Amino acid sequence: MKKSCMPESKPLRQVFSALFCAALAGSIPTAAQAADPYSGMLEALRSEISAKLPRFNDASRAGIEGAKDSKARVEAARKLPELDKFLASDALDAKLAKFVILHEATPAGLAEFAAKGAEQRRSIDALLADDQLMLQMAIADGARPVHGRDSEPANYGRAMGIYTAIQKASPKAKEGVLQRLALAVSLEFSEPLGNDGTEDAPAKPDPIDPVKRYLHFEKAYQAGELDANFDRLGIWDLRFVVCAPEGDEALAWGREMLRNYRPDHIFTENEGWRYANLVNTDVRYGSIDVGKDRPELMGPQNILMNGGICGRRSFFARFICRAFGIPATARPSTGHGASARWTPQGWVVVLGPGWGSGKSTTRYRTDRDFLATTQARARANEFLKVKRAYWIGDAMGEKSCYTEFDPKAAPAFWNAVALATQRSIIEKSGAVTPDAVGADLGEADGKSDAGESKPIPPDARQITRGEDGTITIPAAACAQATGDSEDVIAMESFGGGMQVFLPRFLQQKPILVRGGSLRHEASLCESATRHWRGARPKKSKDLRGFRVAVTPDGERAEKEFAVELADGVAMEFVYIPPGRFLMGGDLREKQGDVLANTPRHDVTLTKGFYLGRYEVTQAQYEAVMGKAQGSMGSGPDYPADGVKPYNALLFCEHLSAMIGLEARLPSEAEWEYAARAGTGTRWFFGDEPSKLGEYAWFNGNAGGKSHPVGRKKPNPWGLHDIYGNVAEFVRDEHSEDYYANSPGIDPAGPLLGTHSEMDYTIEVPKAGTYTLTAKVATSNVGQSLQLSVNEDKSPTTIALPFTIGLWAESEPVTLNLRQGKNILHFWRDQAPQFGVALKFFILMPPGKN
Repeated sequence: MKKSCMPESKPLRQVFSALFCAALAGSIPTAAQAADPYSGMLEALRSEISAKLPRFNDASRAGIEGAKDSKARVEAARKLPELDKFLASDALDAKLAKFVILHEATPAGLAEFAAKGAEQRRSIDALLADDQLMLQMAIADGARPVHGRDSEPANYGRAMGIYTAIQKASPKAKEGVLQRLALAVSLEFSEPLGNDGTEDAPAKPDPIDPVKRYLHFEKAYQAGELDANFDRLGIWDLRFVVCAPEGDEALAWGREMLRNYRPDHIFTENEGWRYANLVNTDVRYGSIDVGKDRPELMGPQNILMNGGICGRRSFFARFICRAFGIPATARPSTGHGASARWTPQGWVVVLGPGWGSGKSTTRYRTDRDFLATTQARARANEFLKVKRAYWIGDAMGEKSCYTEFDPKAAPAFWNAVALATQRSIIEKSGAVTPDAVGADLGEADGKSDAGESKPIPPDARQITRGEDGTITIPAAACAQATGDSEDVIAMESFGGGMQVFLPRFLQQKPILVRGGSLRHEASLCESATRHWRGARPKKSKDLRGFRVAVTPDGERAEKEFAVELADGVAMEFVYIPPGRFLMGGDLREKQGDVLANTPRHDVTLTKGFYLGRYEVTQAQYEAVMGKAQGSMGSGPDYPADGVKPYNALLFCEHLSAMIGLEARLPSEAEWEYAARAGTGTRWFFGDEPSKLGEYAWFNGNAGGKSHPVGRKKPNPWGLHDIYGNVAEFVRDEHSEDYYANSPGIDPAGPLLGTHSEMDYTIEVPKAGTYTLTAKVATSNVGQSLQLSVNEDKSPTTIALPFTIGLWAESEPVTLNLRQGKNILHFWRDQAPQFGVALKFFILMPPGKN
């Protein structure tokens, strides 16, 4: 492409020579005077461009400008075939690109930058002399504006300085994808980006070094660490890679972590989920542990460890994609944060509803407009016609308009032509809009397919013995015992061989409810009656609700306390002291949804706790969860009903974060103990139901609807509506024989069963005490494995190190092995447990440990 010639303008060296002489003479020109040469260039280009434009009559222009929608705009543009022919020509590209640079940078902005010194002046000279470079910049949407505000000049001077510095630092930055990478970094970092681990926090004083950012990705690319599609990305796409606000150290950690911890998310053929599926499988939804973030950890490491709600999870999805060189951006929507990422088939929404449900944080204000530019840009030659129309609009003084989906937008002629051309390209190309992935997971419980186990080849099962007697047991050599196959996932290791992954298992959803509801007769609203999910009659409203327990902070034992959730919305709690009671009733067999509650058994609660004075109300639910919940009665003081089990748990998580104390559902034992309030009768007021109407809303007095809380008498410990109104969730699972085997002290409900069971058969040459270590990668603290040898009834607990996704060895444990064959049985059973990657176990013989 030929360089633009402007004989009517003075060479830049003459301009600055004149400025220097003026300074010596004591006559420093004003900023406006210094900008004159650039202003002259800008206006000369405007005139030249205007003279080359085709002319259209008012009716033709009105047909495009006045189109009511995108379809009408495209039809109007098709009636002007000469318009498409004109836009297909590159004859004006050099002039248009230079005009755009001057226009966006502003003459005054360029002059101010050039006046800072000789180096800055040379950067401007080099930029304005390189037509191809200016064209690349303009196609990629140019430099970022000063201070990030669209009203400020674009900082092309700094962008050019960065580009020059990168090419000095690396000879590889001059061609191919690395040249595009260098330019993407230069444009994106034309305004400093702070290394703060988030995209919405103010920049810290230690901004990311753009040259180091380039060198980071160059090194990763040369080492083969980035996605295989990296070298097909354009400059505009690469801007959504290099803009990661995390430091280079965090990006390097992200790649190493995923290679160790979940290599299956790298190898997957599902392009939309590649890398980002880690959010689905391992980054928990919920905010209860966010307060446990550690200052010594990087932002993404804290998110992997402690989870978060939609904002943190979608941020992590962007981070991990960018770490592997995949473009990603925020795609917020009302009340929800999601991400969008590049795939060879097109951009995909991750962890949120599909395109058309949100906004873009770029100049393309709606998400559908962002999608449209990505779809048109995929046809690079055709897309130039779109940019040319926009550039001409700039030259003609039009206000830029990048949206075809905002009904209030009224683009002027050339901007309307650009939008019509873009839509026409998309329609002709048959561009596909990929479906969102994880659309139902952004606000869900995160339960998902943890992964598919791969066949384990024989060589991956070989147990080896070293010359010193050390036995290496590949984790993939296991034979599963009785556990679900999904609890042990075999996968290829990134560096070769196989490894296994043990997925997380958390506290399950509550399925037991207590206290009965307004639809139940008196005999089903007593202290010992247990229901399976609320005994909801078919085709009736869901009458499940809950009240909240709070664990005291230290020795705190006030009789009651209250917390304010919102203006005029408070939650009151009553202290329930420790004590002993007889738990259960006389129902021996399950009857429909009413569960057996025998045998009666002594229970001692050694720790006091707080319990909500009332059932959670609709006003309280809305204050914590952001939306109302109720259908059997409507009003702020009515109980929240129709609550899903997971949302009851989520309410407690959110409330914990708000009040700084552990809020939770009460255990079944805690609920019954509080309901009885020191009595041993069927109801806390006696064994006859005649007085129930004084204390509860049930089918004898409720009239088929719920009622505001607190209208009936409380029990002796000050708890209202403990019977009736809505049935109340407790946190326990259900097991038919649990009452018969329940511990007598602080029963926490039945265990969730064993998970991740693995058996290994090994032979040792002699009996003795061996030590065992495991090579693991973990994502959270407090993880463990249980181990029994030869069916020993006293298992050994293997405490696993917190490695935040990197390989490390556990502390050794001692095992007594017999000569010959031994069976090592591993499992996990204490929730919560989080993901663990296992590479191998090492057995050291006696005398070697």
